[in-house]
Amino acid sequence: MDLILAFVLFIAAMAASLATGTTMILPMALGLAAFSLVALRRGFRLRSVAGMCLRGMRQSLVVVLVMLLIGCLTSLWRQCGTIAYFTYYGVRLVPPEVFILAAFLLTALMSYALGTSFGVAGTVGVILMTIARAGGAPTALVGGAILSGLYFGDRGSPMASSASLVANETGTDVSRNFRLMLRSALPPLLLCVLLYALLSLLSPLGSADSALLEDFSREFTLSPWCLLPTLLMLALAFGGMKIKYVMAVDILASVLLTVLLQGAPLARVLRMMLLGYAPETPSLAPILSGGGVRSMLEIVTLLLLSSGCAGIFEGTRMLAFLEDALSRLSRRIGRFPAMVCASLAVCAVFCNQTIGIIMCRQCMGGNYDSTPEGRTDLMLDIENSVVVLAGLVPWCIACSVPLRMLGCTLSALPFAAYLYLLPLCWQMQLRLRRRRAA
Repeated sequence: MDLILAFVLFIAAMAASLATGTTMILPMALGLAAFSLVALRRGFRLRSVAGMCLRGMRQSLVVVLVMLLIGCLTSLWRQCGTIAYFTYYGVRLVPPEVFILAAFLLTALMSYALGTSFGVAGTVGVILMTIARAGGAPTALVGGAILSGLYFGDRGSPMASSASLVANETGTDVSRNFRLMLRSALPPLLLCVLLYALLSLLSPLGSADSALLEDFSREFTLSPWCLLPTLLMLALAFGGMKIKYVMAVDILASVLLTVLLQGAPLARVLRMMLLGYAPETPSLAPILSGGGVRSMLEIVTLLLLSSGCAGIFEGTRMLAFLEDALSRLSRRIGRFPAMVCASLAVCAVFCNQTIGIIMCRQCMGGNYDSTPEGRTDLMLDIENSVVVLAGLVPWCIACSVPLRMLGCTLSALPFAAYLYLLPLCWQMQLRLRRRRAA
């Protein structure tokens, strides 16, 4: 009963936060306090509960570091002229009738190359949204196409941390998993190409105000050197360097480019890395302002708080009853539909894709055989559910972070077709497989 009351309090606080548009830090902190009290009431010592919380937070420190690096990059790519260069020539060169499709394909390619949805959202995604705003394209459609592309790579890239985590949790071979994931991704990928091609024709990119483009050329030195951060990131990523080191090198190159090419004082560059970029030309402020470490502080705080909750749940085994409930649900509706339900519930509570993967494996793993075939089935069901469905939960970090970077509202979610077409197509493939086996 105590755990139910804690969940009711937490969910009510989260709903109030969403309804009022206020920060989710307070309801998440309230939830952490409520779950800690439940642990204390069940006989765990305060020191033990604090240790569980800290262990959970410690597991997310690598993700925190990546997010802070992304915050620096989102400001620097604005400052050094990379986003301005792509915007200036993108508006001029990209065929208006294929812009939304191009946004999907480009982000899918980049996220597959880099293996990070956040990194691509904060760089290439920002560029595409800037072009969309400059050309008057519907931001909801473009934002949905970008989200779809982000999670195509975030799920199936050889560099994706989620893929490595799922392989580790399920005891499968990560190199073999990529081939299986690509095969299951082809049907929704083709459907997305058709959908975004149609949307591109119905909502083409308009012509940007020529005065606005002139403002770009006045604010920045639009040299091909502005492409260096993008090319450097791709080269290092394809070379096999870890993404946090790729970002660190790219940050250094972007700082040098801003100082040497754009003539910005180093002190101003460093200040805007922390606080976010603010262009001197007023007309560019709605398009280019933002980024910086400060823009990531709320997200980092949410991640740490949710990780603390996960640590308490893992240490106290509070959610053991869910394993029995999900087993019964699996027998009634099937394993994958039950995995989808578990994915949405876990992501809604923990607001975190990484924790969602771990919790879904813990809660659903008992429904799969321990054979190699059973572990492969578990891997595919997790990859085709929680990894992408986390991007559809509005308050989940996997959704809120990219939307904030892109400057989009929740209106983009209905157009993030890949995120819900993948689970639907996988369920259809499972049904066809069962019919053939019968």
